[in-house]
Amino acid sequence: MKIDKHAYKVVDGFKRSLTKEQKKVLTAENFEELQILVEAALGSTAELALHCVAKDIEKLAKKTRKRAANIDGLEQ
Repeated sequence: MKIDKHAYKVVDGFKRSLTKEQKKVLTAENFEELQILVEAALGSTAELALHCVAKDIEKLAKKTRKRAANIDGLEQ
């Protein structure tokens, strides 16, 4: 799911949880700001998760190359 669409759904869910009195106090601009904050948080979390996965893949590639070298050594 795209981050902006997910952020919209989060903010929409938040809006639905508010009472009428609370909705009167908040403006469309407040909800837009909230959506931007949610998008930033989701983007940052996704970036960190992908970075961790990339590091894991790098470790796996290094381990695979090492094992492949060992197999090559056995065949010679």
